[in-house]
Amino acid sequence: MYVLFIVLNNVDKLKKVLAALKDVGVRGATIIDSVGSGSMMKEEFSGMPIIGSLMRSLEGNYGANKTIFSVIEREEQVNDAMAAVSKVLGDMNRPDTGIMFALPVVKFKGGELERHIDRRERRNIIQKQYESEYY
Repeated sequence: MYVLFIVLNNVDKLKKVLAALKDVGVRGATIIDSVGSGSMMKEEFSGMPIIGSLMRSLEGNYGANKTIFSVIEREEQVNDAMAAVSKVLGDMNRPDTGIMFALPVVKFKGGELERHIDRRERRNIIQKQYESEYY
């Protein structure tokens, strides 16, 4: 199991990114507002106390990003999701595009993915019982 993180600098592409993820079978995602440290540390704000600069970011005076993350069951799904997002965003090496990375998940509890896995496991058990009785 993996968690895929996408930091999206061009928030206008958010709906297209989410549609691309859905098209490759990603069952859900969480989206949060985020601000990169580069935006926070620009020279014009370098003398501002940290609380003031945080307030400015909350007021929308910094370039806002969206951070999307999703728990994905299999590595090939992660690869498909990353390829789909890359198609939407284009060259991720361009400035102000964003970043994307995946990490392994050691433990997981709750949510739609867990329910999906539980249903699949129950179907497999029933199928094996059926096959052992009738074949």
